[in-house]
Order: sequence, then structure tokens, then C-alpha cells
Amino acid sequence: MRHLLGCSLLVLTTGCATQLTSYKPTAGEPAIYNQGVGEVSWQTDEAVLSMYPTFRYESPSDIPVFTLMVQNKTDHNIDFDPESIHAWLDNRACHVYTLEERIGEIRSAKKRKQIALAVVGGLAAGAAAYTASHSTTTYNSYGTVSNGFRQASWVSSGTIQTYDPAAGIFAGAAVGAATGVGIHQIGKAAGYEEQAAQGIFQHTTIQPGATVVGQVMLKPTSSQFGTLRMDVPVDNKPVSFMFSKTTTSD
Repeated sequence: MRHLLGCSLLVLTTGCATQLTSYKPTAGEPAIYNQGVGEVSWQTDEAVLSMYPTFRYESPSDIPVFTLMVQNKTDHNIDFDPESIHAWLDNRACHVYTLEERIGEIRSAKKRKQIALAVVGGLAAGAAAYTASHSTTTYNSYGTVSNGFRQASWVSSGTIQTYDPAAGIFAGAAVGAATGVGIHQIGKAAGYEEQAAQGIFQHTTIQPGATVVGQVMLKPTSSQFGTLRMDVPVDNKPVSFMFSKTTTSD
């Protein structure tokens, strides 16, 4: 049982990445490269739009994240609403996160992980406490006996079950403390994810000559796809960005 609990804690608090995912502009896209990262740029009568993968490498389970830059070339304001961005994975529609959706998802996942770790940690603490408090002690005793005429020696040994509540309290507290650290780490990691989510592109009015930058985060239903396309409309004229996904061994 202790082995099973230990494995459960390990699965909850650690990860194992064996592959890396990257995105590159597909052939025919107007792209430039900087440190191996390809950026696709398009110009319309109203704006200059550029997009590139935010991270050079991600794990296959990570959500695809792209950085989008929009520059207003006109002499009037452009009302840019990222909720009008549409994405496709191998011609299958893919949901694009809003800030509110992503924050809600992060917080829900954090709560689920913390509850699971607390439950498993409680079981592990109980098992550790029981094992520590219920131990065995081996004893040896010896002596002599005399009937007035003759004297004989005797030896006795055996194993008895002992109970040490202090040892159980100490072991349970140690596991409980480790569980508390794990719960804190989950909360801290979720905090970092929330900070990253703050960069998601939101409804923005772009003034003449100004450039705005934000993140576009996708929510694939499966990691099995080869190409990714995003249509970004400016003044009701969509511009398409296409990237191909490559997966390599870690």
C-alpha cells in the first residue's frame, strides 16, 4: 500500500516529458526567422499583422500559444475584437480562448489537483503514522537457576509488537508537511499560469500608427494534428496564418 501511495504522490507532483513540439510557417507563407522561430507577416490596406509561436518548444500536452501583433496603418481607429479570430487544426475547427475562459480553467484545475493531493496525502500520512507507531521489538533475556545442589543457565529470546504514538505523530506530520508543500506548489504554478494568461489578446481600439501585441491561445480537443490555421479579421477582412507542427524526441 505504501508503494501505491508513493506512486500516486509522485504522479500528482511530477511530470514526464518525452517529446517536444514546435511550430513553423508552412511553405508559401511570407515568413522571416529569428533564432529559429518563424514569424509570418501580412500587410493589408489597413494594417500590418504578424504572428509567431510564443514558445520555440512546448510539450505535446501544452496548449498552442502564438503572439499576434497588429499595426494600424490608417488615419482612423481600428476596433479589433480577438473573439472574431477563428482557428482550424487540419481543417477541424478549434476553440480560441478568451481571458475569462482561460483564468476559469486554470483555477478549476488548481482546485482539483489540490483536493486530490490532500486526499492522497492524508492516506499516506495515516499509513506512515501507523507503520511508524506499530513496530516490533526483539528481546533477549538470560539467567541462572539453582536447586541447592546444581546450578543451570537459561536463555530466552523473542519478538513482540510495540506501540510508540510519538513515532506515529512524527511520521504523519512529516508526510503532512510534504503534502502541504505540494499543495502550495500547485497554487504557485497556477499563479504563474494566470499571469501568462493575462497576455491573451482582448478587445482593443488601435489608434492610427499604434501597434498592439497579445497572445492567442488555442484549445485543441486532440494533440493529433499536423497543420494549424488562424484567420484574423481586420476591418472585416480576414488574414490567414498557417503553421505546421513538428514533434521530436526530448
